[in-house]
Amino acid sequence: MIKRLLAGLLAVAAVLTAPAPALAAPPPGLTGLEEWIDDHVAAAMAEEGIPGAAVTVIAGGEQIINKGYGLADVEKGIPVDPDRSRFLVGSQAKLFTAQAALQLVHEGKLDLDTDVNEYLSTFQIEDTYPGQPITLRHLLTYTAGFDEDHMVGMLAHQEPLAEGLAEYQPARVRPPGSGVVYNNYGIALAGHLVEIASGMPYADYVEQHVFRPLGMNDSDARCGGKGDTVAHLGDGTPTEATCGYMIPGGTGPTSTPADMGRYMLAQLTRDPRLGPGIAAEMQRQQHTEHPGLRGIGFVFEHIQHNGHPLLFKGGEMPGMNSYMLFVPELDLGINVVSNGDGKGGEGIDGIELVEALVDTYLPAKAPAPRTPIHADVDQYTGWYQAGRTSRFSMYKVKALWREPVHVTANGDGSIRTTGLSGGPKDWDQVEPGLFAERGGWGLIAFPEPGQLAIDGSTNVFDRIGVVDLPQLHLGMLGLGAATGLLAVARR
Repeated sequence: MIKRLLAGLLAVAAVLTAPAPALAAPPPGLTGLEEWIDDHVAAAMAEEGIPGAAVTVIAGGEQIINKGYGLADVEKGIPVDPDRSRFLVGSQAKLFTAQAALQLVHEGKLDLDTDVNEYLSTFQIEDTYPGQPITLRHLLTYTAGFDEDHMVGMLAHQEPLAEGLAEYQPARVRPPGSGVVYNNYGIALAGHLVEIASGMPYADYVEQHVFRPLGMNDSDARCGGKGDTVAHLGDGTPTEATCGYMIPGGTGPTSTPADMGRYMLAQLTRDPRLGPGIAAEMQRQQHTEHPGLRGIGFVFEHIQHNGHPLLFKGGEMPGMNSYMLFVPELDLGINVVSNGDGKGGEGIDGIELVEALVDTYLPAKAPAPRTPIHADVDQYTGWYQAGRTSRFSMYKVKALWREPVHVTANGDGSIRTTGLSGGPKDWDQVEPGLFAERGGWGLIAFPEPGQLAIDGSTNVFDRIGVVDLPQLHLGMLGLGAATGLLAVARR
């Protein structure tokens, strides 16, 4: 197996594994893009040790690139064919769920702002916050407020959707609408609302009303698709699709690069086959923690690179990773998929690729000048933990290996953060509660006491006390382990 993997990696820079269909010429502003992508993908695959990948690009309302690289199946030596090789799409399936739900909203069968319990018959969502029900709008913007308590049900059980949702309902830990926290259970619940409103199983509805109108004939919303998808862990070991009751959130659906290209094209051109006005609804910002920050559409995430706006939706499954990004200034969409985790665990990083692409094909922009305001910032200092950290389930042990964000005052009205990507940063307050990165494009805000929000993030941060710091708990864990070993040694 290793010999075949090495052979695939050595050939990847030159091998395009299947002849692409007739493609449109790239717009003049994107001259040389195909060669640029070839070089980037070849380098990333060789560096990370990834068996296979594919890149599909839409620009100017047409598909201009659809290429496969390396091997779809290392053990069998099957090359990636961008028209036929199926990849696990992971959380990109959330786009299909959002689209399906919005179709039924337009038909009057669902309402974005109705209590979801009015639709549910076999179980009910706990009334943790009386008078503050969860709605479909909350589910599609990750603002329902569920705890991150889903791993056992997702990984170990394959059940009818309603049964899994009822049995593994997580606790509600924040009022709905009070913070974006990425959540799989909420999207799975939206998928069940699709079932209730349509009278069809989720996968059947998606096949008939999402895939078929766009000609996505090689896509499958069922767990594991058609059983011909091979994922590879970081060491190259093949692994089967991980499935569970959260299929509408991405645990198992598959698609080909060509089909995902069809989906991107429909989104970019606002194709009415998605449903009347639905592409615009999905892409338009629907929620933000602060007016000065980018937020989230219906599943689509609003991010930026050096001042250039981007739309993003990614997917991650064991052994497979996918990235879909839109660059509005280039009228471009790009989907990057890889069938190996690689050394970094994220496959080929599509965000990194698109950021480099933006730097290459768009003029550099300097951050807009902002005038700092000098006000007391002590109220913002402290330690902050990612809102996706579980509070009640065993999943909370992940927090032990997550560095919390630390906010300190600099003494001149600015603050410094550690624990965010990019290392320590200084931030100037430019509006009450809104801070701009000194010398950069980043923005953070404190929308309410004890809450930190980051521009374009799907994860708010909550203030924690010193006793909740993971460093303290890891130290106690280490001390306990050492004490136990010492006691055993003395016997």
